[in-house]
Amino acid sequence: MDAMSRRFFLQGAASLAVAGATGSVLAGCGSDSSSSTSTSARTASGSATRGGRLRVGMSTGGSADILDPHLAVSTIDAARAGNLFDRLSILGAGNKVELQLAESFEPNADATEWTVRLLEGVTWHDGKPLVADDVIYTLKRIGDPASAAAGKAKVATIDLGGLKKVDDRTVTIPLTKPIADLAASFAIFYMAIIQDGATDEMLRTSPVGTGPFVFQSLDPGKNSLFSRNPDYWQSGKPYVDELVLESITDPAARLNALLGGQIDMIEAMEFAQAKAEESGGRIVIAETSPGQIVPMTMRVDTKPFDDVRVRQAMRLIADRDALVAIAQQGLGEVNNDLFGKGLEFYNDTLPQRAQDIDQAKSLLKAAGAEGITVELNTSKVAPGMLEAATAFAEQAKAAGITVTLNRVPDADFYGANYLKYPFGMTQWTSQPIPSWLDDAVVTGAAFNETAWFFPEFDSLVADARGDLDANRRQEKYFEIQKKLYDEGGYIIWGQQPFLDGLSLKVGGFTPISAQALGNYNFRDYWLS
Repeated sequence: MDAMSRRFFLQGAASLAVAGATGSVLAGCGSDSSSSTSTSARTASGSATRGGRLRVGMSTGGSADILDPHLAVSTIDAARAGNLFDRLSILGAGNKVELQLAESFEPNADATEWTVRLLEGVTWHDGKPLVADDVIYTLKRIGDPASAAAGKAKVATIDLGGLKKVDDRTVTIPLTKPIADLAASFAIFYMAIIQDGATDEMLRTSPVGTGPFVFQSLDPGKNSLFSRNPDYWQSGKPYVDELVLESITDPAARLNALLGGQIDMIEAMEFAQAKAEESGGRIVIAETSPGQIVPMTMRVDTKPFDDVRVRQAMRLIADRDALVAIAQQGLGEVNNDLFGKGLEFYNDTLPQRAQDIDQAKSLLKAAGAEGITVELNTSKVAPGMLEAATAFAEQAKAAGITVTLNRVPDADFYGANYLKYPFGMTQWTSQPIPSWLDDAVVTGAAFNETAWFFPEFDSLVADARGDLDANRRQEKYFEIQKKLYDEGGYIIWGQQPFLDGLSLKVGGFTPISAQALGNYNFRDYWLS
């Protein structure tokens, strides 16, 4: 999921200060670090050129592939959504929040109502202008109780019946509770703005967006084709004439397609692949940090993980340094069972959790869970995922726990059984912590992988989001994270960079830690 993931933002009166992404490019000369600017320059040299077909090898895809951005889950769904459609705001270079379709976000005095002003001159692929009615229609569709839209939790505090068109470019958004950072709720790919009146059938088969590319065809599990939008509102973009997203779920096949010239760039290189290729000069390896986490998930409503002592024992089993060394070839760093390391509001006051087998055994004994056997659902859908699962299973033996691995096919991992795994794995990319809470650990969250449904916790989150005092808001987010640290269902053992592979003829890469391949901003890429 990119996990997931995913990206978010705010600009103006209540901005989110997100830690900057760093990037390095490896191309036959070791692994020196460089800034975002030099990273872009180290790919294909010279000025941006026009034309050609950009072919991208994606790590996900299958029979469940979709075009409807509000139902998007996998990385290939996210890439389609981000290039067919636009959002009100987006995470840009250096993890700085940028407005996209919105010209401004302005709150009232107590942040219970926001006024959004749209850019002028934006048109849909069918030539119609972007108007306030499109925003209102989008929010109501996402919030429809009958909808399965991923962003439902993000509009839960919007008074959908009170949405008001001020003029063609202005809409007011009333809230049932104050939110000090509303724009962060709209910037993820599944909050894309769709056209007023777009039906489910249209979004499944013939989507019309405002994005840089126009839909041509989709063959689920194989590929999708898009053509350049000649009237895109970002002047001069995109540079290429066509975009092809190829589903190549096997990491070796993905790399071979790049090396063989069938593909121009790939996401999700394995760490061992990057190490092997970094000095060869055949491709460019782009490393973006902070990239993502690939944690384990324990459903807190399912035995044996419904006992907090078992959850804590499982966390104490993890040798985090060893997991980073084995699963990530030593790249990245250890994590402390919390999302958002290095980002605003991250609680860095909590002690770093370390392996403690004796304490884990004691907790398991107290919970009556000595010698249990648990199945860990895993895959190779994300770099290091299967390797981490294998290493963790070996570590668990010291605590008397048997962890068996169920390797789910990559194409199915985020399918029908995702969110049902009692013990599983997942992936999340960088986004502001308040937005991740909405996505993962409140009632109604689209990706509540740990079944963390607690009304009192929801109240804590709502109280923090609505506090206009930055210091108090931070204290409240620290409290929220302390509860997740003590009782939550995630084993977040490490932080890993994105490793993307690019042909030497590709230019325009800029590291953005919201997603792989520079946040799938294919509007910016060009071919020499």
